[in-house]
Amino acid sequence: MKFKNILYVLLIIISTSFLTSCTSSDKKAKKVIVVKESDIVKKNISVNGMTCVGCEVTLEESISKIEGVVSVKASHKENKAIIEFDSTKTDIKTIKKTIKKAGYKPFNE
Repeated sequence: MKFKNILYVLLIIISTSFLTSCTSSDKKAKKVIVVKESDIVKKNISVNGMTCVGCEVTLEESISKIEGVVSVKASHKENKAIIEFDSTKTDIKTIKKTIKKAGYKPFNE
């Protein structure tokens, strides 16, 4: 009887730790910003140097850290990034500087 009780306790501990590890690590924190629609600017920036999906992720993460950036989508196949941002909080110069810091080269808007 003691063996059964120990087995049940172990089963509960294992299943609980499995469930919490699956749900807690898969969620990414999202930031919420409030922007006037009239202040949003959408720019397509050509970007040299992206060779894979990992490059896209690196660039997207770097640009999304800029205050005022609403959305960013990079494509290594098209060599571009589409960025929406609040023009009262950031500008294209700051975004291009961030692209360079991430290791890529912005060119021709």
